[in-house]
Amino acid sequence: MQDIAVQMLASKLSGHDYTATDIASVVITGMSVVFIGLILLVLFVSIYGTAFKRKNEKKKAKLEAEKAAAKAAQQTATPVQKIEAKQNEPVIEDGIDDEIVAVIAAAVTAMCSKNGKKPVIKSVRRSVAQRDPWAAAGLADNTRPF
Repeated sequence: MQDIAVQMLASKLSGHDYTATDIASVVITGMSVVFIGLILLVLFVSIYGTAFKRKNEKKKAKLEAEKAAAKAAQQTATPVQKIEAKQNEPVIEDGIDDEIVAVIAAAVTAMCSKNGKKPVIKSVRRSVAQRDPWAAAGLADNTRPF
């Protein structure tokens, strides 16, 4: 098998007389094409990086402006408004982070906004887990109908 491949290669090259300059020009051309392609790829990635960096900076600036406006509005709120806000806040069990409560409230609001209803969350507390989450997922996966 290997002899056949060598014979075919020899028959293809037998009619040609390749000089060192021919070989060098092919090697230099090939390497040039590869490096030009790599340079273009680096430029392409850096341009995209710059574009996304600018986009993220604009979002960050907008977010900071919104935070500053909210802080200013909070500082100008009257004591009566602050008391009313305290009365409308949900009762939160110890150990539950405020961010988690905000996420839960946002999820409930998103679900109820489809129906046009405005939900009111009165309390947030931890549920008592019956099973380990992985065990519950395995049970659900194994008992799913075909």
